[in-house]
Amino acid sequence: MSISPTPESHDTAESFWSPAYPRNQIWRTLLGIVIIHAAFFAVTFAVFIVGAKLLGTDPAKILDASTPAEASIFFLTFLGYHIGLWIAVRTLHKRGFRSLFGPALRVNWHHFRRGLLVAIGISIAAVILQFLQPLFLTPITDTPTQQSMALASWALLIVPALGLVLLQIFAEELVFRGYILQQLRARFRSIWIWAILPSLAFGLLHYDPYAYGINAIFYVIHTTVIGIVLAVVTLRTGNIGAAAGLHFGNNAMLVFSGTKGTLDGFSLYLTEMDLTGAQMTLSMLSQTFLVLAAFALWWLFTQRNQPIANTAQAD
Repeated sequence: MSISPTPESHDTAESFWSPAYPRNQIWRTLLGIVIIHAAFFAVTFAVFIVGAKLLGTDPAKILDASTPAEASIFFLTFLGYHIGLWIAVRTLHKRGFRSLFGPALRVNWHHFRRGLLVAIGISIAAVILQFLQPLFLTPITDTPTQQSMALASWALLIVPALGLVLLQIFAEELVFRGYILQQLRARFRSIWIWAILPSLAFGLLHYDPYAYGINAIFYVIHTTVIGIVLAVVTLRTGNIGAAAGLHFGNNAMLVFSGTKGTLDGFSLYLTEMDLTGAQMTLSMLSQTFLVLAAFALWWLFTQRNQPIANTAQAD
């Protein structure tokens, strides 16, 4: 493990982690993480209390996000991450909020679109694999799909729903692939420190054995793998755009199709699936495989001659 408190000789101003160099002390980063999450939980508490009062329901029920109103309140809580990030970077690191996007101080929307297209491709491939599954494995009990609301009502929800999903994915990306990745990579060269361990922490945040049973382990593996892939992609592209596009493409699918009982308030079509069953296991494993396959192809054709943390920007 190598510590780099000052810019390394081969780094340039184009490095994604360059904005973090001036104040990359570990105590600042740890305190920043505390501030970010304190703001998130404070905003979440306030939004849930106000939202529950407006809806005339129990705040705990909003966690189900089973109606458009509940889902809207749930996604609005991610404002807390944005507020916490702004406070942390301004007070602890004396840099602007936009530096979290990368040295260009803005989202690379070209990379965002590419990431979005890759996410859509992975979703299509996952559907194809699901249809081909009976050719290789014993068919699992069909899971009927039902329409959750009138098409006209859903159409009115598309734009605000996608806007809220965008708010949520940028919150998570700016925390994990923005703030934490920049701060750790500015201090350490080891991929274990700036990618693997933070991604494992990100994965463990999704551990829910009550809802998923044994599949909670596969869910942690899936989110950890995605976290590592997004960290590497972010460093190679020098911008948060590609990771945000991939994340948005994945989460936006909830607006079109979801699993009943799992953040389904915006979904037009719902599938009833046992979250602890074999079908969910296969779904998670296939999606993890597809993410790794897409990453391997990208690396093979565009990055194979470069070190993982090379500062040159990728196409």
